[in-house]
Amino acid sequence: MVNTKKGLMKNVLLIVGAGLLFFACATKPDVYLEMDNAVLGGSFADALTVLEKGQESKKPFYPEKNRILLQLDKGILEHYAEKYDASANDLEEGERLIEEAFTKSVSQEVTSYIANDNTKDYPGEDYEDIYVNVFNALNYYHRGDLEGAVVEIRKVNIKLQALADKYAAGGSVIKEFAKKQVESLIMPDEEPVTLTDSALARYIGGLFYRGDNRLDDARIDFEEIEKIYAAAPGIYSSPRPASIDEELNVPSGMARLNVVAFAGLSPVKQENVLSVPIPLPSNAANQAKLALPQLVIRPSNITGVRVELQDGQSFSLDLIEDMESVAIETFKAKYALTFLKTITRVAIKAIAGEVATQAAEQAGGFGSLVSFGSKLAADASESADIRLSRYFPGKAYVGGITLDPGTYSFTVQFNDGSSKVFENVEVKAGALNLVEAVCLK
Repeated sequence: MVNTKKGLMKNVLLIVGAGLLFFACATKPDVYLEMDNAVLGGSFADALTVLEKGQESKKPFYPEKNRILLQLDKGILEHYAEKYDASANDLEEGERLIEEAFTKSVSQEVTSYIANDNTKDYPGEDYEDIYVNVFNALNYYHRGDLEGAVVEIRKVNIKLQALADKYAAGGSVIKEFAKKQVESLIMPDEEPVTLTDSALARYIGGLFYRGDNRLDDARIDFEEIEKIYAAAPGIYSSPRPASIDEELNVPSGMARLNVVAFAGLSPVKQENVLSVPIPLPSNAANQAKLALPQLVIRPSNITGVRVELQDGQSFSLDLIEDMESVAIETFKAKYALTFLKTITRVAIKAIAGEVATQAAEQAGGFGSLVSFGSKLAADASESADIRLSRYFPGKAYVGGITLDPGTYSFTVQFNDGSSKVFENVEVKAGALNLVEAVCLK
């Protein structure tokens, strides 16, 4: 049923010991509570202050192995606080670290794959890597660099199109290794990733192209949105925003005001613990603990957004992208690999315990005690990696209105009663007039 090798068992026992040490030292205080409350209240500058003070404490909010999380959370909060230069720097560093982490992971030896993921540097999730470019594109726009904004938004499509094949090479290596160690191991089914493009990225890209007077490129991006909705109805279940049809039909001499509103918060991870059969010669009914990460939606009361102009005009924003659904869909890409790594690690620990049990039984009849202790140690050292950035939004709404050029004041109203007031915004003809509103409740 299993292959056992003395050298491998020695290494595995070391891994178990390291896992137990991590488990004993790990703490999970709710260090984010004050920051979360500031974010939910829309006080993004205050949230940044809490984050920065937390990083200066003896126990930083984000230890070194969570450096990517620091860059992402700090960068997105800076964006909300309209600190676009700082946000761009931090998000670009976060993107660089994610790429570096992936490059390292595919070049590591197999034995490093079976270590508890919590003991390693957080590598980032794919949806985080994707939305980094969306918000960096907006950072570039707010800094007056449309060319840079377009470059960033194109990265989103490139990453999504490559997602289905991203983990193929590493997955084949792990499968081969797993089968060598546990002959009876059942390989998990791999769910295909249906998302290969982003309606939000295409919409923003179309606006950038229009603002740069590249109307044919803008038309292509806006037309692609309908195809995206058709290709992934599970993610894009609401109607395509009607205002898209108006974006390239602005009469000569008129101006277009566009609003993007972000609402709610992205999912968080929680641990999902399963009991799985790992039959052993001494215990055919042996069960082992399998701890896997699972994405959980954070509910939001916001289901609609409306823009009220001071002159009495108004228009609604439409949902263009359920970002939390994108997070769940892209999570599928490496879930099968995570499952396989986890169950292989659990199986090898069980095998190591069996070897130790048999040795103890032969040496002095203490096999049952060793069996109990090794199982307890193996289960205790298993914990899912539930690290994840906290402040990406859950949904994106868009809309626009054609106006006479001029200066306008208006309010973006979320249906939960929250609002953001914009005063004296100059809306120019022949230019992109794009504003953002954020309510993460």
